[in-house]
Amino acid sequence: MFELSKNMLSKILIVVGLFLIIISFFLPYASGEVQLGVFDFSFWGTVNLLFVYIVLVCLFVLFFATRKISFLLGTAVSLLVLNITVIFMRTEWQEVLRSKFFLDFLGAAGYGWWISLIGSAVLLVAVVRLIPDKKRAPYLFILPSIFGVFFLTFFPAMFAFFISFHRWNILVPNKPFVGLANFRKAFTDEYFLRSLWISFKYALGVIPTKIVISFFFALLIYSIPKFKSVFRVIYFLPAVTSVVAISVIWTWIYHPYYGLANYLISLFGAEPINWLGNPEIAIWSVVLVSVWRSVGYSIIIFLAGLNNIPRIILEASDIDGATRWQKVKNIIIPLMKPSLVFVFITSTIGAIQVFTEIYMMTGGNADTKTAVFYIWQTGFNKLQMGYASSMSIVLFAIILVITLIQMRVTKIFKEE
Repeated sequence: MFELSKNMLSKILIVVGLFLIIISFFLPYASGEVQLGVFDFSFWGTVNLLFVYIVLVCLFVLFFATRKISFLLGTAVSLLVLNITVIFMRTEWQEVLRSKFFLDFLGAAGYGWWISLIGSAVLLVAVVRLIPDKKRAPYLFILPSIFGVFFLTFFPAMFAFFISFHRWNILVPNKPFVGLANFRKAFTDEYFLRSLWISFKYALGVIPTKIVISFFFALLIYSIPKFKSVFRVIYFLPAVTSVVAISVIWTWIYHPYYGLANYLISLFGAEPINWLGNPEIAIWSVVLVSVWRSVGYSIIIFLAGLNNIPRIILEASDIDGATRWQKVKNIIIPLMKPSLVFVFITSTIGAIQVFTEIYMMTGGNADTKTAVFYIWQTGFNKLQMGYASSMSIVLFAIILVITLIQMRVTKIFKEE
């Protein structure tokens, strides 16, 4: 909520910003060999840009009238991001741009586009001024993240959804609409279904192992009176190390001839093992690396949950004669449910989306081709972007359903 009467300057800025955006509709957005207006642009040849502008402007006025500051801020950011992304919208820019450099766009952009960009920036400034002083700092801190989500996540996701209904090959000019054909193919593709099973098998290996190990070590660090900070840093180091570097090092450790792993087991008279080449154990070898790399992050989350437990409760249990196991089972675990649920859900999402470790360590061989790796291979090796996008949407839907089930189940447990 905000008080309009105390911020007349913001109201003036809003009027000016809306006026500039509306005026830009009648001015050229591109002034090269062919002048183009806002009505000449569209999203992938379907939704006209002018219509999107009008919808966003109407929403801005509605949220301003109802004093919904969060929605108002989101709409202002959307208008600014929309102006920035005009450069990527239509093939008409090929008529005014003769190279791929961004500066050429600035040279060819008409003053209509510049006025609209200035107007949306003025609106964003006005909305930020409307936020109370005590609440302004958090909004300013999240603004860069909002831009990142809109520009690097939302619009690419919408474009992937669009091309999933087309036979979209980068090298082929003709990209026909095929409806649900790509989705039907995904549900009958034995290789994609196999990759989904491998992803779930990988997740089943990573999630419980990581949670148990990280919870155990968090309890150990929590009970140590000294050097807690040192141990936190030591366990967290793999989490801040490059995944590529870790994968390269562990690939050397797993080397079948001169790797450290085979050297250690040879000390006990065991035969060398092809850790990353044997289909029966390759995926579990990668699971071990993933658990080792990510356990430190979960330890930090669990330590935060442990530190939030009131000391008086643990001291009272000591007076009552509770054993360590009884304290963990009846006090610590119930009070740490938020941390456990958070680690459980984020670990599930991350495990199903695994890619880098598979790409660097096995290259998808030895029965380790996960769903994300297969989608990448289809899109960037075979250049079947439409089919790859449809598979990514199917995977997104599966992860969404699993996450909703997890949230529902954990909520039931919490109520009990």
